[in-house]
Amino acid sequence: MKLFWKFFFSTSIIALFLFSLGSAIMINTLFQSALKQETDYSIREHDILRSALNLAERGQPENQMKSVLESITVSTSSGTVPFRVSYSNYETMYSTGAPALDNGLIKRLDRSTQAYEVVPVGGRQYFIRVASSMESGGETFYLETYRNITSIFTSRENQYQIFYGLIAGMIGLSFVLISFVAYWLTKPIHTLAKATARIAEGDFKLPSFRSSNDEFGLLSKAFSHMSRSLERMVAELEEAARRQENFIASFAHELKTPMTSIIGYADMLRSRNMEQEQMIRYANHIFQEGRRLEALSLTLMELIVLKKQQFTMKRVPASSLFESVQSVFSPILNSEGIELILAAEDAPLFIEPDLMKTVCLNLLDNARKSIEHGGRISFTGEVDQGGYRITIADNGTGMEPEELSRITEAFYMADQSRSRAMGGAGLGLTISSQIIDIHQAEMVFNSVPGQGTSVSILLKRGAL
Repeated sequence: MKLFWKFFFSTSIIALFLFSLGSAIMINTLFQSALKQETDYSIREHDILRSALNLAERGQPENQMKSVLESITVSTSSGTVPFRVSYSNYETMYSTGAPALDNGLIKRLDRSTQAYEVVPVGGRQYFIRVASSMESGGETFYLETYRNITSIFTSRENQYQIFYGLIAGMIGLSFVLISFVAYWLTKPIHTLAKATARIAEGDFKLPSFRSSNDEFGLLSKAFSHMSRSLERMVAELEEAARRQENFIASFAHELKTPMTSIIGYADMLRSRNMEQEQMIRYANHIFQEGRRLEALSLTLMELIVLKKQQFTMKRVPASSLFESVQSVFSPILNSEGIELILAAEDAPLFIEPDLMKTVCLNLLDNARKSIEHGGRISFTGEVDQGGYRITIADNGTGMEPEELSRITEAFYMADQSRSRAMGGAGLGLTISSQIIDIHQAEMVFNSVPGQGTSVSILLKRGAL
């Protein structure tokens, strides 16, 4: 069953039940109040008649009592009060206007009690019957008075008829009003349901929701926030999938190029007779491409290891890191005629030394590859903003702004022909970026085409 009908039926049933209960209580209360009032009147009438009979019958012989009874009447605003007098054996002595009823009430009386009951007569009339015992001349008599209360029963029946009419009217009116209210309350849910279906189909553009501070308004705001979060997560997943596809495609391409070269040169070596010098040249090509495959496989292994390992940070002097990097890279730069400018402010660094050394070597190697003939590279360190900043700058070819946004992607190379010629695979900055993330540091690139590139690493927890 839909929420609309659940709300409609539950609200209608509760409203009708409460209205019916309240109306029934009110009608019954009015009836009981009127019945009590009529009962009080009947008892007073009975007491008045009994007092009159006691005074009139005092000292009268039994054979004259009937004539005495005939002379006594009790008149009220509603007419003469009917009564009946019976002997001790319950036979009627005298009756005036009294309905024919059984003697069940007077049989339950004793000398000191008075009783009353409401009795139906003929199925259409109701009387209050009041009875008591009297003593006269040593004999016991029973007096019964009657008061017609059919009007209060008729009034109750009329009230119930009106009540049934009101119930029918309320059902019709409530159908209209509750239908409108139920539609108004459930409309946001229908909107959310449609929006959910659209999100399930991949459409994250939601319709405008009703702005309010009630529960539906809060739910709509939360749903909109969830939709934006899902859209962002889906975009991130799509971007990750795109990068994964690019990674696989680039990896396949990086494998295919050296493998094609190796297979081609190996085929020529085995199928042709050639001079010794030519054989050495072909074997050298095979050796170089094999070394490139080896470097590629080792680099990919480093990427996998970085994602799976937990590293312990150590406090290392900055001078020790810079000296270690300089000792490894200076010979390479000297052989290519590139000047290395080293300037490091000493301070304790909170790092994993081997990983940070890898980052510095990768960045210096990229700087080396960007310098075509001679040139210089500066490798500096300084305390900065409660941390430590490492900067590597070159005066090489530089990069365009659109290239800067992609340089940390796996296998991306700004100058592919030059990078491959120098043994690059486009994974150095990817590894460096992951190492920087492990250190919770920040790496920023700045580059001007034709002037050079600078990279700054801010170790936020570096200087102590």
